[in-house]
Amino acid sequence: MKGWAIGIMTGTSADGMDVALTEIEDVHPDWPTCRLADFRYQPFDRGMRTKILACSEKSVQWELISDVHRYLAQSAAMLIGDLLRDHGMSAAEVRVIGFHGQTVQHLPDLGVSWQIGDAHRLAVLTGIGVVSQFRAADLALGGQGAPLVPYFDYAVFRHREKTRVLLNIGGIANLTVIPAGASVTQVIGFDTSPGNMVIDGIIAALSQGRWRYDAAGQLAGQGRVNPRLLAQWMDHPFFAFSPPKSAGREQFGEAWVEQAVEDIKTRALSLADALATVTAWVAESIADAIRRVAPPPMEVIVSGGGIHNHTLMASLHERLPEAIVTTSDAYGIPGYAKEAMAFAYLAWQFLAGKPTNLPQVTGARRAVPLGCWTPLYAVEPQDRKDSKEECSDGR
Repeated sequence: MKGWAIGIMTGTSADGMDVALTEIEDVHPDWPTCRLADFRYQPFDRGMRTKILACSEKSVQWELISDVHRYLAQSAAMLIGDLLRDHGMSAAEVRVIGFHGQTVQHLPDLGVSWQIGDAHRLAVLTGIGVVSQFRAADLALGGQGAPLVPYFDYAVFRHREKTRVLLNIGGIANLTVIPAGASVTQVIGFDTSPGNMVIDGIIAALSQGRWRYDAAGQLAGQGRVNPRLLAQWMDHPFFAFSPPKSAGREQFGEAWVEQAVEDIKTRALSLADALATVTAWVAESIADAIRRVAPPPMEVIVSGGGIHNHTLMASLHERLPEAIVTTSDAYGIPGYAKEAMAFAYLAWQFLAGKPTNLPQVTGARRAVPLGCWTPLYAVEPQDRKDSKEECSDGR
């Protein structure tokens, strides 16, 4: 079988929505191929990003969660509509949408990971069936519910002769280690550390919201790393845990940023020095994790928003001299689109009844198909009219 699938991803950084149109072909009984046909990105404006981040706070109001839950589906539907029109395609030509949703709480110790984004509304607005809630089954089986992309990494990047480390630097950094010639049961994967989330948090806090991120790592590149503060942050208890493990805002969110800002002010660091130090911390925590699980020689293939931070990438090169560090773009998978592509692929495999979690990665008791199915609905003209009006109000 050959067909179209759409993947939608909004990450921990809450900076925007990724939508990937993929062409998937069942050339192998277990491992279909996946090709990116097109991609859309919609940044969240400051007001919506503030709302999304507020959904993770303990004092959040249900009205706010409901507003974001609806908005995410409406925005996704509008992006998908634009994508299909540009390609002269109808909804009937798309087999499935993989809709990750926005994580607002990830509590694996309680067996809970909560993603918002209304899959039923998305199905109504697009006329395409939706697979969502990808983490729930793994958590129900005692797993961490994360990371889930290692399955896709193995499908696309496995190699008979080369050990490959797939590193994604989003809000959280995570890796997949695929030993040369490995079977899927030999894949290693886990969250290594915070990623862009803490860099964004520090610059937003220290600039009083003037900047949301350090563009290309330019400010960090002008600063000097404070070795004592770097060493202090490397003592975070998360790094002492053995895989399977996953991380989120619960460990490295607002509370961590507030304490980090106090540490920075105590040492009277400049903004550039603070960013140099937090960027070095992200790089060192990633490199340390790679050194522990992937003996050289190996390829480190990077994706995610972190590839645009030149200071972070240079720091990784410096800390991993024995590795060939490159980006997934060199392998036909644009770094900005990989996670959205992965959820299109997971949704396709769900329809085929394929188990897509890796128990040795997540800690689940067994492998199962991941996701919940929302069937397609016939779309009426009034549905689209209501969507455009409500989405405009939500923005």
